[in-house]
Amino acid sequence: MTTIADIARAAGVSKSTVSRSFSRPGSVNDETRDRILAVASGLGYTPAPVRAASTGTIALFVPDIANPYYPPLVKAIQSACRRQSLSLLVIDGEDDPEADADELDRIIGRVDGAIVFAPRMDAERLRALDAVAPVVLINHVAEGLPSVVLSAPEGARQAVEHLVALGHRSIAYLASREDNYSSKVRLASAEEAAAELGCTLKVLAHAEPTYAAGVRGADLVLAESVTAVIAHNDLMALGCLNRLVDRGVTVGEGVSVVGFDNIWLASASRPTLTTVDTPFERGGAVALRLLTERISEPGRPATAVHLSGDLIVRGSTAPAPALVG
Repeated sequence: MTTIADIARAAGVSKSTVSRSFSRPGSVNDETRDRILAVASGLGYTPAPVRAASTGTIALFVPDIANPYYPPLVKAIQSACRRQSLSLLVIDGEDDPEADADELDRIIGRVDGAIVFAPRMDAERLRALDAVAPVVLINHVAEGLPSVVLSAPEGARQAVEHLVALGHRSIAYLASREDNYSSKVRLASAEEAAAELGCTLKVLAHAEPTYAAGVRGADLVLAESVTAVIAHNDLMALGCLNRLVDRGVTVGEGVSVVGFDNIWLASASRPTLTTVDTPFERGGAVALRLLTERISEPGRPATAVHLSGDLIVRGSTAPAPALVG
């Protein structure tokens, strides 16, 4: 199947220019647009049709449905759609920004609007999609597009405050990729809180937000003079926690561990994981509300809504070792 990437390579232009040639032809000069259309025709590419009438269907795009972070969000948005008699089309991406964009290009003209969780996707591509059907972003901010941020800074601040209150003065931080919007928000808030509270926050890694990355991060933690670690999400935190246990560390009493998101595994680990809750239900409802407002009022100004959950204290955090006893 021919994709926008194939057309871009053949025409010698960017993928965003190809996308805009179909979704917003007036934004591309005539010569370039004509060349792109000729290449597309030669390759047998058929763009998604421009939406002519309401379909009663909303698309939800998530990078990887196998990640336990996403099912609660899908369920929350699905429940909100049912209350409004809307159908939900869930699109599972490949955690690849380019592949994600191509998939959305194929879908966007067939739905009334889309809720998009693609924190690494180029803002220009997202605005090109919005030109075909309204788009609302989750955990990503782009000028001109409404968004819901489930990684507001209060939770990261609570995590640092909790550890400092337990006597921790040197804290490791395992961050996600530097192009991940959530990671930037959480890390910036944690660094600000650490500076204000007079403790040291050592960023040890910028990695994929996976269990395996947390396992690798634990060895970095043990090489540092720290008594606690904050991980970008629960998957990383659980990988770190289990590796620490394998290395003979008593998590909590030896090294405290904090995660984010409160996925169901957080309460099933031993010790149970201290984590910052993510307000999936509220976030899903707000995202759908912003989208339906944008569908009914196309000129409505874009807003960014920031939501944050609270720290849930469990067994993986305890007073700093020097203070025990």
